[in-house]
Amino acid sequence: MKVFKVIANSLFPNKCISCGEIVENDDFLCDYCYELLERIDLLKICKRCGRNKKDCECKYRVFHFNGCVAPFENKDIARKSMYKFKFSKNMRTADFFGFEMAKAVETIYKEIDFDYITFVPMHFLKRLKRGFNQSQILANKLSRILGIPLRDDLLNVKFSFCSQHDLDYKQRYENAKKLYKYKRKIAGKTVLLVDDIKTTGASLDACAKQMILAGAQNVYCVTGLITKRKER
Repeated sequence: MKVFKVIANSLFPNKCISCGEIVENDDFLCDYCYELLERIDLLKICKRCGRNKKDCECKYRVFHFNGCVAPFENKDIARKSMYKFKFSKNMRTADFFGFEMAKAVETIYKEIDFDYITFVPMHFLKRLKRGFNQSQILANKLSRILGIPLRDDLLNVKFSFCSQHDLDYKQRYENAKKLYKYKRKIAGKTVLLVDDIKTTGASLDACAKQMILAGAQNVYCVTGLITKRKER
């Protein structure tokens, strides 16, 4: 088996998830990209909205979720890597973000006992076009790492002809309100909600609201990236 592993590594070497340079088998990033990677200082974030305290948006709106956390800002190396996963289904990148998101959850939510992990759903026509739901894949990886049951039957989503990406801040919230609906009651449960990127938080908030309506006691969020308010 060791011989086959050596041959496989020679034919299909691991590459940096950002620049594509060949790296050691257990590494996700080359030394150069690793040094450029900017992590969010979790000691300096608002635990409610997930942003740096200087960029906190809790004074502008009331969220239905109890908290949000992300390991990286939506910029540079982290953004490039996430987009490789999101648009090319690079599963090593998904492994990387799953691992980093799990560490963020264990740091910020260490005293919380989650009943379920779920994810922001994607309409089946959009999932058919892309081939997968990136948030579902990340949720599955978090479920395995954290040992929390994954539920894929908590939320439903309607088809929308407009993309959240093309809407401004207010439009995103108005559009998201119409999209999501809970599928079953989850009275008294505490849920970890997963998405790939938090931009305005509209989708996370709409999903959290539906789970609260379904009886959830608490909903906490984790994403791979979080976008600064000025970059929207």
